[in-house]
Amino acid sequence: MSAARTGSRRASPRVADESTGATRPHDPRIDEPTRTDRHRVWWWLALLALCPLCVGVVVWVTLSFNGSYPTVKAPVPAGWQPVDGIYASFSVPKAWTLQQGLSDAVGDVYYAGPGGGAGESVTEASRPPSTNSRPPEIVGTFLQQRYVVSSFAPYKLTNASLAWRYRFKLADGTVAVGIHAWVRSSETEVWLVASPSSATVDRVLSTLTLSH
Repeated sequence: MSAARTGSRRASPRVADESTGATRPHDPRIDEPTRTDRHRVWWWLALLALCPLCVGVVVWVTLSFNGSYPTVKAPVPAGWQPVDGIYASFSVPKAWTLQQGLSDAVGDVYYAGPGGGAGESVTEASRPPSTNSRPPEIVGTFLQQRYVVSSFAPYKLTNASLAWRYRFKLADGTVAVGIHAWVRSSETEVWLVASPSSATVDRVLSTLTLSH
């Protein structure tokens, strides 16, 4: 994704200063993030993921990160808790807890507790995904066993350019469900997978909220 190196440094983008009318260098701390800013965040998260001791800290930072990057607030039913993240958020019952072994520093988070569990993966994707290809490896990681896609259908989700609702049949006969979405404006691809299929996990999926 990085540009080829040349003999001179690429000039920083400039923005208009509303107070003076003059232009100034782009400042990612206060200005709307550019594509380069977003790429830099993904790169740093991936780099930090290489350090096992950093995973817990970085997961917390990822979930709590505000700055100038878009975070969204998911609806929180009574007795539930929010799982805030960059570009996508959802909610789970308060009795569910973060599962460190299934969460990491590059946009994957998994919560589980009485009645089931749910995992969310957020990745960079500049092109729309295809339903003709097999779901990414993280889906199998969240489901924790072999599975087949039993069905999928278009799904209406606010701010999603494309979205589908999936049903998975697991090796032990359990049925799991999930939502796969892509947001063109932020170039992000989101998977939210939950099991076993029940009124609780259906409610978890219904709280998925995407940024613009």
